[in-house]
Amino acid sequence: MKLLLFAGLLLGLAAPATPQNAPPKLVFPVDCILGESCWIARYMDRAPGQAKADYQCKPQTEDKHNGTDIVLADTGVMTAGVTVRAAAAGRVLALRDGMPDVAVTTERARVIQKQGCGNVLVLGHGNGWQTSYCHLKNDSLLVEKGDMVSPGQAVAQVGLSGLTEYPHLHFMVQRTEKGKQVQHRDPFDGGVFEGGCKAANTPEQKPLWIEPIEYAGPVILPPLISDAQITRQMMWQAQSETLSANSLKFFIQARGFHTLPGDIWRFSLFAPDGTLQFTHDVKQTRQRQLVEANANFERPGGGFLAGRWTATVELVRGGISMGKQMTSVIVE
Repeated sequence: MKLLLFAGLLLGLAAPATPQNAPPKLVFPVDCILGESCWIARYMDRAPGQAKADYQCKPQTEDKHNGTDIVLADTGVMTAGVTVRAAAAGRVLALRDGMPDVAVTTERARVIQKQGCGNVLVLGHGNGWQTSYCHLKNDSLLVEKGDMVSPGQAVAQVGLSGLTEYPHLHFMVQRTEKGKQVQHRDPFDGGVFEGGCKAANTPEQKPLWIEPIEYAGPVILPPLISDAQITRQMMWQAQSETLSANSLKFFIQARGFHTLPGDIWRFSLFAPDGTLQFTHDVKQTRQRQLVEANANFERPGGGFLAGRWTATVELVRGGISMGKQMTSVIVE
């Protein structure tokens, strides 16, 4: 569904944006394939006050979230390198580098509160419009202050710096007047941060993306397979390439964003010969921004068969599949 947002009225502006002050048109800022190698974990919050709603008036956001989060599967993918690209032509207005790629802790959050964006890049696009790129990978910035950039130009890599526990890009579109931010815009329909949402099919919806991007439902990330129990602190570590055939158990963890109580996480484990070795359902009981579910499979007699084992995780809601992800590992 599409939205109709009366941004001018909500901000008290005299008229809708004109060509002179309209936001720039944008290319997607991460070199990845949505739904396959990256995911929209959180949209901009469009609900005023303490409520939360994304641009579709659905809950795939957090209160006061003023941008779009594009998440990677794990730190292994991050370490290999995922390019961040300039969303539009412009000039480098500001940047920060040198912050480490480490998951935030309560203690560290207090220390870096004023550097929450971590390593960051800010581009100016004229008429007060800017785009910001947060949580960039340490020592990955490819530009300097004052440089001109073109749409799609590589400028950095996705990282884990600043106030975040998982590797992602926090992307923002904002407008400034006399050096002060006056509004944030949602690239998915051009609407205003906390300015309200209205789910409707209407031609007045004007996304800022040059190429249309479909709304994503619940986010299901590739599962993790390990021979040790996977804690919440370990859930973003790189997937192991190999496991021992003599492991006592295989542990499987499902991960997702903004799933709902009552959702079923369905685990399946397949041996190298394709036979189903294990299936297990876990019912979600809590509503959280980031959700994990766990299952384990004990070693069969004689050990695990050598070769490639595959784990799948499917999210089932009201008897309907909301999507499936898979991961494989070599057992030797």
